Amino acid sequence: MHYALSRKASDIHLTIQDHQLFIQLRIEEKIVPLVQDIWDPKLFEYIKFLSGFDLTNPFLPQSGQFTWDTKDKKVFCRFSVIPNTELQTGVIRILNTGVNFEIEQLTEKKDHQDFLKSLVHARQGLVITCGPTNSGKTTTLHAIVHSIAIRSQHKVVSLEDPIEIEDPSYLQLQINEEIGFTYEKGIEELLRHDPDVILIGETRNAYTAKMVIRTALTGALAFTTLHASNTLEAIGRLKDLGISEYDLKNTLTALISQRLYTTGKGKECIYEILAGKDLQFVLNHQRYPEGFNTLADEIKEALVSKRIQDAQAIHDLEDFQRGNGTVHDVDGKRIGYTFHD
Repeated sequence: MHYALSRKASDIHLTIQDHQLFIQLRIEEKIVPLVQDIWDPKLFEYIKFLSGFDLTNPFLPQSGQFTWDTKDKKVFCRFSVIPNTELQTGVIRILNTGVNFEIEQLTEKKDHQDFLKSLVHARQGLVITCGPTNSGKTTTLHAIVHSIAIRSQHKVVSLEDPIEIEDPSYLQLQINEEIGFTYEKGIEELLRHDPDVILIGETRNAYTAKMVIRTALTGALAFTTLHASNTLEAIGRLKDLGISEYDLKNTLTALISQRLYTTGKGKECIYEILAGKDLQFVLNHQRYPEGFNTLADEIKEALVSKRIQDAQAIHDLEDFQRGNGTVHDVDGKRIGYTFHD
């Protein structure tokens, strides 16, 4: 754990195969093997014990949490395991609890700072951040919700699984499926308590998606995250989850797609922001309007201006241009962007 923290790893991957324990670290989107002869499969079982697993059911997928004390702070970790007949795999997610970011710390781009700050003053609607794991989705929403909580008299509540960033400025509720407190049950109960702002940690299924929409339709300001590559794909996913175009037009305030990259000073979020007239255009035409700055455009701009210095950004940009997306140029003028499934 100390070594993983010193390397700024976000996850520790553990695999048991042929009675051996293999360890890998996820560091800045790369999986790095840890060559070692110190630990054996007993460590795997010990972490299960720490995480509160039911050890009488070793062949069931399980997840739990444990804490690790360092000299400076207490580190919260989530541990999940998937077993099969050939091997067992487990992942320790190192959670960034107890760290509050100001909006200015998320990005150096002034236009994006101003837009995120404008959401602090919104009073109803739905804001969704999307992107892959470790793209900073939760951090962005917590920064916005934290700003709302400390600047207003509004009732702010979050439902999360797990609570990744602890914030005493508002009420945070931990999902506990073992006692029946699921996202679905939690949202139903919260709506009876008249919240002004509600953060749903992740929209995972059709029922949660419909309840998030219902939250926004009641007049509250709702925030959630969604796994999608960009804002166009996010709209497609929401429709696949049963959300009608009518409800999207009447609730969506903003869709924000993002990636998290290293800079000379630390890390920065790169955003694709779909809101206002651009959002309505996409909902009506299922494509980006002419001249819209896509995520690929934003990544390219950040690389050229040297705001970010990250090989992963170059790789992501190449992915967009190779097939996941295409930046179109005619005589040097960008005319749009097409996302390819």
